[in-house]
Amino acid sequence: MFDLPFHPVVVHFPIVLGTLLPFLALLLWWAIKKDLLQQKVWVLVTIMALAYGASAIVAVELGEKDEDKAEEIVSERVIEEHEEAGEMIPWVAGTLFLISLAGMVKKNSHSLRLGLAVLSLVALIPLVDAGHTGGELVYQYGAANAHLPADRQAMIEPGKHRYNDSDHDSDKDDDH
Repeated sequence: MFDLPFHPVVVHFPIVLGTLLPFLALLLWWAIKKDLLQQKVWVLVTIMALAYGASAIVAVELGEKDEDKAEEIVSERVIEEHEEAGEMIPWVAGTLFLISLAGMVKKNSHSLRLGLAVLSLVALIPLVDAGHTGGELVYQYGAANAHLPADRQAMIEPGKHRYNDSDHDSDKDDDH
């Protein structure tokens, strides 16, 4: 069951947490501002931001472990694009965590909390980029084939799923 790499499993945690964070922050900002909830409930946003950052760090580390294996199928340049997008996420999540801490510690900081909600919504852009480039690696460039057992790899036509830099460049040119 666990003969597959952990990166594709773990990477879904920061995706889900990073996607839910702006909505939780906005909901709790509104509820606190309307005095429906006490300010201390903001700790839920801080915990979610912390979990987002921690899971992003783990996902990046596991991705680093899978990189050499994926380079058997996909060129380093294509992998690097996803790697750079992914490495930004712990920094984004860490920034959101620090802002959420400030929103938890400072009393009546409605503008700070709303700011976190807006920033975490904007932070979806690099998160989507990292997910998109990862999806391209798997579904467009066949990086998952690097984890196939040898007998299954032998069933794939030689060269069919091996992509190099020129393949990637021509894909970009087709889009323009």
